[in-house]
Amino acid sequence: MRGRRYHAVLWVPLLAGTALGEARFSTGDPAVDALQQLLLPALEANRKSFAGATGRVEGFGAGDAYPQLWLRDSATLVPLARWHYSRDVLASWIEEHLAHQQPDGSLYDWIAAGPASGFRQWAPHAEDVFKAGTTVISADKNTTEADQETSAIDAAWRVWRLSGDAAWLRKDVRGRRLLDRLHDAAQFLVRRRLHRESGLVENALTADWGDVSPVYADQRAIYADPRTPMVLGLYTNALLVRGADQLADMAAAADDRVRASYWRTRSATLRAAVASHLWQEARGYFRMHVALPPRPGPGGGSYAWPLPERLQDDGGRFALGGNAMAVLAGLTTETQARRIFAAAEASRRQAGLTRLGAVLLPPFPSGVFLHPAMREPWSYQNGGAWDWFAGRFVLAEFAAGHSRLAREHLAGLARRVQSAGGLFEWYTRDGIGRGSGRYAGSAAALGQAVIEGLFGVDLYGDRLDLRLRLDRSGILHLDEPATNDAVDLRYRVAPRRLVLDIDTTASLGRIAMLLPTGTRVAEAHMSGARITVTTEVVGEDVFAVVPGGKSPLSVELHLDR
Repeated sequence: MRGRRYHAVLWVPLLAGTALGEARFSTGDPAVDALQQLLLPALEANRKSFAGATGRVEGFGAGDAYPQLWLRDSATLVPLARWHYSRDVLASWIEEHLAHQQPDGSLYDWIAAGPASGFRQWAPHAEDVFKAGTTVISADKNTTEADQETSAIDAAWRVWRLSGDAAWLRKDVRGRRLLDRLHDAAQFLVRRRLHRESGLVENALTADWGDVSPVYADQRAIYADPRTPMVLGLYTNALLVRGADQLADMAAAADDRVRASYWRTRSATLRAAVASHLWQEARGYFRMHVALPPRPGPGGGSYAWPLPERLQDDGGRFALGGNAMAVLAGLTTETQARRIFAAAEASRRQAGLTRLGAVLLPPFPSGVFLHPAMREPWSYQNGGAWDWFAGRFVLAEFAAGHSRLAREHLAGLARRVQSAGGLFEWYTRDGIGRGSGRYAGSAAALGQAVIEGLFGVDLYGDRLDLRLRLDRSGILHLDEPATNDAVDLRYRVAPRRLVLDIDTTASLGRIAMLLPTGTRVAEAHMSGARITVTTEVVGEDVFAVVPGGKSPLSVELHLDR
């Protein structure tokens, strides 16, 4: 539950048109194509700029009702913001968050310009963490969650990978290298939040990825205290697995072989623990969490709120966010991913929902959560529909080779956005938009599903790999201000023929083109010369794979059955 009170003077909106790059696409689906009219405006509506401990800080709020720079939200914006903004906008907010790291390695949930007094209505524990002249930075942490540190790692990994600039990883951030601070952040989870018996990280009982515990009816619900029931959560641990892999990548780039080896080993250990404690073979998806028994308190009492018997085993609740992140973190086999997608569809149909997106099925019954935002089922994180996570679930479907289902879901999400009249924070069971009307997280998740999922763009370190998953003709143009790279492609799907024309400033790597069901490549040409292609199967998808070449180039595949 995020604080929504603005600090009236210090948050100055930036002028429209300050974005530097473009992301334009045509997919052949009118609802999906209409999304692009909303994506950049949602980011622009949430632009923030202020003086911080590290200098000028640029970044984004979560939505137009949220003035702070939230770690978990901001990390998810990078995949869309990269196509519009300079490196300073992508990186400066990360450095500022790390500048306020605590001695034990922990990171705040959010930072904001202005004194904490302006935020305490929604964040009672907010405090001033930096003062210099007229500059004041406040911050707070929703301690029910344990994804702040791994969100910072994910954001930094994405920014580093744009150019592969290892010098940035060695940058001094208030006396410590940026990579050292990221390492310390993950170590905080390992040292302070790890449940030794299971090998998994603990967090409070919430609705999947949420930050509201069931214990209080007011804002105390965002903080873990002695009454808070604790669990081993899927979402939290999927993010830590991903974070361990990302830290290993960055450590290797910085020639820190010891840390790279350490995090690869830690990732393997976590993966085994997730599989052992959270995978449900009978149900075919990961359980949302495993409840931990109350810890004994002084005098024989209990520290934790007694968990109602009906919540002791929540294995029958399908958690959209946690399962999406498990697939994206590589925690699943091909069979497990397929079963997760089937379970999502079965849960949706059983609930009588027409579209993907409800983050918890079935929701918690009325009254389990005391906070008004969560008290009733189908509200907020208790079963509300969130494109912020549905978009990532669609991305997981694409990545795991279930493109047909992913395209159907993406189109359905786009139609809901059109019907609701905006990129809302979440939607009711009837598709009515709630919360922020220009929610940056929704924009980023849906934009990423189109660009990285449907068009299969993987542009990092001046190399472009493509995995085209369209079933109809499409066009894509991308600019990346941080690297000055650009991509222009035109893809034509015709009976028994696929044609790709591409021009890019990057080095062209591997190109994979989804073959229509039941077809094979009879003949292939690249820029007029006949070539040999290989076939690759991912999940239910079959791709023709051709090597890259010098841009611009044209690839033409002739198909038969």
